[in-house]
Amino acid sequence: MLIEYPDGESVDLLFDKRLHSYKVGEAVVPSATRVLDIIAKPALVPWALKVGVGWLEKHIFHDEKSSSKKTNVYKSAMGLDAIIKGVKSAYRSSSKDALNIGTITHEWVEDAIKWKMEGGEIPTLPKQDEALNAIDAFRAWVSENNVEWLSSEEKLYHRKHGYAGTVDARANINGEYCVIDWKTSKAVYPEYHLQVAAYARAAEDVHGEDVDATYILRCDKATGRFEAVRSTEIEENFQAFLAALTLYRRMKEIGR
Repeated sequence: MLIEYPDGESVDLLFDKRLHSYKVGEAVVPSATRVLDIIAKPALVPWALKVGVGWLEKHIFHDEKSSSKKTNVYKSAMGLDAIIKGVKSAYRSSSKDALNIGTITHEWVEDAIKWKMEGGEIPTLPKQDEALNAIDAFRAWVSENNVEWLSSEEKLYHRKHGYAGTVDARANINGEYCVIDWKTSKAVYPEYHLQVAAYARAAEDVHGEDVDATYILRCDKATGRFEAVRSTEIEENFQAFLAALTLYRRMKEIGR
């Protein structure tokens, strides 16, 4: 797609959906999310352990109740290698399921915003309960705020710093010009603030207008409730993102 900047320059930004990668000409440019993968995510370790234990409880043991106590009884005919493989792969299956719900929710929200902006057919609701819960959370947030949508799933490229990304939405929210990122995760993690700040600065480069605030909107797929985190600390968060970008590029150079 051709991005036209306020100073008259234009950039042809190519996006490969299968590889989730961006190119400007022949040069591959990092996405904001790829850059932030350089940051350690300590919460993933206990989560993966919890998922592995859950797999064991489901596939290997069953609860056998007696009059005095409950014990875990080995019930599986699996060999040790199969058990180890099952535990190791459990977190991948769980992560894939969560990603699918997130994708379904994102696609519905994208279609809903475009319907609001452009008209046409109202998007059909998905059938998955968790996706419906997340969508209910999104609708509840919209109903409590004055939102004027400006764009949805917009590709951006920051010329000076050479990174790209897809911002979930730009909007005027309660009189402020904002960029927004949706999440269906269990919490709002610190790196999300760096991600949305990167989108804010890229949006400023593309559109020539200062962003007033960023929003991280977490739509809980279990409860149907939302958590909206507004921030005006865009520059502080962007400087942290640039530090991650420097580290990302240096590690890539060392690895060549």
